[in-house]
Amino acid sequence: MKGYSFRPTTNAVRACLMLMLLLLGAQSARPQDEKPKSIGGKEHDDNILGVRIGMDVETALKSVFINANRKPGQEKPDALRHEGKDKKDIRVLYNDLKIGKLQIVFANGQWVKEIVLDYAQRPTFDELRLAPNGNIYNAMGGQRYDDRYTIGYTEENEAKRQRVWYRDEKTDLGYRERIEFTSGKHPDTGEMEGRQIVRKTIYVTPGDEEKFLKAIGQ
Repeated sequence: MKGYSFRPTTNAVRACLMLMLLLLGAQSARPQDEKPKSIGGKEHDDNILGVRIGMDVETALKSVFINANRKPGQEKPDALRHEGKDKKDIRVLYNDLKIGKLQIVFANGQWVKEIVLDYAQRPTFDELRLAPNGNIYNAMGGQRYDDRYTIGYTEENEAKRQRVWYRDEKTDLGYRERIEFTSGKHPDTGEMEGRQIVRKTIYVTPGDEEKFLKAIGQ
């Protein structure tokens, strides 16, 4: 009304100040570097059973033992082989894990550079929010897809073709790591086999191997 002005009471001012302090406190308590959760769930995380790129042998094997609920006497992998240049890399294999078959490759026999999981229970690309292809019409159907991924195929041979989704992320040490999902064969026929994700792989992005060895060896 004309001629009148609103002046908040002392109690109102105190209440506003308290509310502002609470909001600021809640905001500062939230981790600033917390990554937004993927709409496709934990399968998109950069680890398998807690094993991450760059881990040493002891830490990686311990992580599998704990997170895969292995029993005493199962501390070691089921198989091992030397590979790569001068046979310095070591690949270990776990055959009978509940989540599937797990392989870990240690660069120079020391640090994890590749993790491969062949799923026992195969999710579908729909469940992981992976787009069936790069067609723009996918985004017009109301379905939410994880748009971080590039989509390709393993080969041109239609009988053996598998779809691949991959994304690269730069690490704090400067090298990039790649997270990759691979479908079953015949991905374009609409059959269930082609809709299933058979493998998840995490590895040092091609071209960054030297950066990885230099950074991790410091």
